[in-house]
Amino acid sequence: MGGILSKPKMPAPEPISQDVLDEQQRQKDELAAEKARTEQERLDEMQGLQKRKRGQRYGGMRSLLAEREDPEMGVKKTTLG
Repeated sequence: MGGILSKPKMPAPEPISQDVLDEQQRQKDELAAEKARTEQERLDEMQGLQKRKRGQRYGGMRSLLAEREDPEMGVKKTTLG
């Protein structure tokens, strides 16, 4: 009757070989490197967007004025015909 009323005993876990532990550590290292690489790519992309927006916002007036002979005078009004 003791076997019916008592809880079954869990078997001891099998010992993990060193090869398995090395493989797990290698996979963890690869995942960490991939995560760092994707994070750096995301940061680079965000910085590129910021540079482009900043260039559109602040660099636009200078580039428009640089190509004319008298930039302060504005655009000459000409009529067609």
